Amino acid sequence: MSKDLRPLTWVEVDLSAVRHNFAVIKRLAGSKSRILAVVKAEAYGHGMDRIAKILDKLHAGYLGVSDVQEGIRLRKLGIKGPVLLFESTLPQQASAICDHHLIPTVCTRELASALNRCAQRAGRRVKVHVKVDTGMGRLGVWHADAFSFIEQVSRLPYLIIDGIYTHFPAADTDKKFTQRQIRQLHDLVRKLDRKGIIIPTIHASNSMGLAGYRTKMLNLFRPGLMLYGLYPQARLKKLISLKPAMSVHSRIIFLKRIEKGRSISYGRTFIAKAAMTVATIPIGYSDGYPRLLSNKADVLVGGKRCRLLGRVTMDQIVADVTKVKGARLGTPVVILGKQSSHTITADELAAYANTISYEIVCSLGNNIPRIYK
Repeated sequence: MSKDLRPLTWVEVDLSAVRHNFAVIKRLAGSKSRILAVVKAEAYGHGMDRIAKILDKLHAGYLGVSDVQEGIRLRKLGIKGPVLLFESTLPQQASAICDHHLIPTVCTRELASALNRCAQRAGRRVKVHVKVDTGMGRLGVWHADAFSFIEQVSRLPYLIIDGIYTHFPAADTDKKFTQRQIRQLHDLVRKLDRKGIIIPTIHASNSMGLAGYRTKMLNLFRPGLMLYGLYPQARLKKLISLKPAMSVHSRIIFLKRIEKGRSISYGRTFIAKAAMTVATIPIGYSDGYPRLLSNKADVLVGGKRCRLLGRVTMDQIVADVTKVKGARLGTPVVILGKQSSHTITADELAAYANTISYEIVCSLGNNIPRIYK
């Protein structure tokens, strides 16, 4: 790409950080456990294609995606290993699942029957995972009904129940509830074992579950956030060392001096109390930079923290660069990441926006051009 046409705002993804984080997770999980690396939603904004290829080379046991379309995309990339679809889907997508050798999540009889018919036509058996609802309340067979459901699915001759799993909705906030979920899954697995229904893969642990809850029953761990160097809970920073893979960069496109009493941006929510120098930076809510950061967040310019002034607009923000020596057109700006001795983290931006770090990286990473290091 010509230097003149390079984007003014871009995301940098450090692939060595992803490799480092995967190694940390492998050590945490232990040598007897496999890893299901979650790459759904563009690998949390980091770019599914590049991240999936790296994790495949690192021998992740499974890759986890949202739906059939994402699964097919991985197959077209040349990924041949197991790909689990987290979302349940409609029976009419059974043929695509079978044709592309994907592993679906099954929690309805309709989908199970459709998959069985497609597998029969293909002359082979299809692996499935059954999701059990132990308190998430989103997808899955309610745990009290799961034994009967799994028993029925096990009778379908062209399906192999390769895995059973649940999901923790409050692993970072409610330890007792999460431990009860583990017990419910454990009791279900033991009951299935006694019936002779042996399911080889049992999983429940997302990033927080992997770091905060250990049990011998679980033999597949499915980290998402931690792969990308983000912590599901601040206290985990003392236990493991992760490297953030994403940083977001821009440049100053306009500078001006404003006098006391001048206002900035829509609604005039910022009024200058003194003369100051302000910089316009080309990023806004259309790029996934939350409007809730208005008048709150900082950017880094010249190694200094510079506060946003006024409301975030669709494609621009304004920052106070009065204390930055030598600020000029084209001066680099860090929106997320490190510059000099200062760092702006996804957690910091999430706190200002009253959200979570997942949303910050997904929103920014999905809307701004990516450059891989």
